[in-house]
Amino acid sequence: MNTVELVYFSLGRAFEHLELLVSDLTQEQADWLPPGNANSIGALYWHIIGYVDQLVHEWCMPPFAQIAIEEWFESRRDLEMGQVPLRHSAGWQEKVVSALPPENPEDPYWDVRAVREGLQVDLPALHDYAHVTAQTILDWVASLAPEDLERMIPTPFGDYNQGQFLEYFIVWHINVHCGEIAVLKGCQGLKGYPW
Repeated sequence: MNTVELVYFSLGRAFEHLELLVSDLTQEQADWLPPGNANSIGALYWHIIGYVDQLVHEWCMPPFAQIAIEEWFESRRDLEMGQVPLRHSAGWQEKVVSALPPENPEDPYWDVRAVREGLQVDLPALHDYAHVTAQTILDWVASLAPEDLERMIPTPFGDYNQGQFLEYFIVWHINVHCGEIAVLKGCQGLKGYPW
């Protein structure tokens, strides 16, 4: 197994576990707000998929060009970006999100952050977006050569090669939030993980 195959396997299992975890939810269960400061499952699910879509398309997929991020997020920063995320280029945000919290112009990721209140999703549309995003990203990973994973990506948290970036910011991120969703299902009297 080479590094591309390992990333593909890890990412595929993360998407698979997420799908198993959310596939039995009703809209009401996805919208339920737990006591305290935790987010709804719907907000977390949107955050996971939107974040993965955005980070992989913008930071990992070529072509790379120095562009003004204002074109996408009305921000004041310039970043080296790849492609427009599917949630914008294919209109998934409009299909999935029925209510957003107030915009934060200082945060280019404000609309994919998990937020306690103000975010509502259409669960069937979110399932569709998750499937399209997972397939798009897995197809892209499968097209890579091991040396492609060595490309360095500067982040606010340090520089990572693309393989490290995918494992840490994508695979790990999905898996961590899967645990959170399993707990929120349990808080509602549901079975968390399906096994």
